[in-house]
Amino acid sequence: MMDYQYRRRAFQNLHVEKEEAIKDLKQKTKKSKSMLASIATFFSFFHHTS
Repeated sequence: MMDYQYRRRAFQNLHVEKEEAIKDLKQKTKKSKSMLASIATFFSFFHHTS
């Protein structure tokens, strides 16, 4: 019985960690997309001025 509870708790923790990792990844991709957009804007501006 103890083994079942332990495995269930471990599985729940894994699920929570997976959800947190997915959220973290989404936030990172949002940041990198905005960073890429600002870099692209900068380069297009730089290209037009030179």
